[in-house]
Amino acid sequence: MQALLTMLSLSKADTAAILDDSAVRALVVMGTKDPDFPNPVEEAQNLASRLHAETMIVEGAGHYPHVEMADQVAPRIISFLGSLSPAPAAAGITRLHRS
Repeated sequence: MQALLTMLSLSKADTAAILDDSAVRALVVMGTKDPDFPNPVEEAQNLASRLHAETMIVEGAGHYPHVEMADQVAPRIISFLGSLSPAPAAAGITRLHRS
């Protein structure tokens, strides 16, 4: 919860200042009609280049492409997650198994 509260309290300048320090793989998903950005595709490409991330541009989607076009976005997110290395057991992460 503290991480979420910290994230919500950061300004755009604060987040821009720490982008280059990211060391995790990332996938930037952006809709071409996101009203929060004058040029959503350029914004996604800029963010991805700073994070050394992959991008998924969703044609016709707005600010919530994962909700608006889940049938297109979900397979890409699942593929991306499947390409990640498993977390080390020392990180305290356990897997839950369905019966």
